Amino acid sequence: MIHSVISSTAIFAASDIEATLTYYKDVLGFESTWTWGDPPVFGSASKGGVTITFNLQPELAKNIRGHQHGVRVDDIDQLYQYHKSTGAVIVSKLEDKPWGVREYILEDLNGYHLRFSGPMASDVPKSKPLPNEVAILRRKPTMDEYTAVAGPAFHHNDPNPEILEHTWGGVIAQLPDGQTIGVARIMCDAPGWYSMWDVAVVPEWQAHRIGSEMIKAAVELIREASPSAIIHLFTYKHGFYERLGFTKESVSVLRL
Repeated sequence: MIHSVISSTAIFAASDIEATLTYYKDVLGFESTWTWGDPPVFGSASKGGVTITFNLQPELAKNIRGHQHGVRVDDIDQLYQYHKSTGAVIVSKLEDKPWGVREYILEDLNGYHLRFSGPMASDVPKSKPLPNEVAILRRKPTMDEYTAVAGPAFHHNDPNPEILEHTWGGVIAQLPDGQTIGVARIMCDAPGWYSMWDVAVVPEWQAHRIGSEMIKAAVELIREASPSAIIHLFTYKHGFYERLGFTKESVSVLRL
């Protein structure tokens, strides 16, 4: 028998729903999403792709200190410094762990221990400033440029001219000798609706803020054409795009 498992949401016992949501918003940086009841007996807070629901159970909440919940993040060092600055109770400092993650633990106001983890420090390349010799140009890549840069990154083994024929705009990163080292495509899906595709930088030039600068240029290109446009993209690197102003929202997908 095949069972379709869709998602899972943690439900924490709380002694005070409103106080808990305020704490998660002001101290942990979550966003209060909804409450139910007057006064509330249920509530929910979210940040990126993480949602935690709270149930008013004061007696149970008295006995849950130390119960743990894991949260995976992209930029673990940045979030750690943020939580220290807001006064979160850190019960285990940030450090690389033998099991291959960089992690710290904090205790929320109800006593739950949140284990925030991300890539180990040795796995994250330090980003360098954009080199002066790299030019960010607002134009569609040629087929050769697209194939050379985006092909290996997204496993596009066979050049398909229709990809660029249907591309509304683009951004490239180029060296003084004319070598293209980064590409990004923009699609206009409908009036006021745009999407970004195939944002790629060749491996030897990654961690130089080239991808970030291409995204910024692409956003400005869209803004000039449609000041109130909505831009969406498909990515597994939500943390990178959230730092550039994107937010993670739910979509429905059917795989055929």
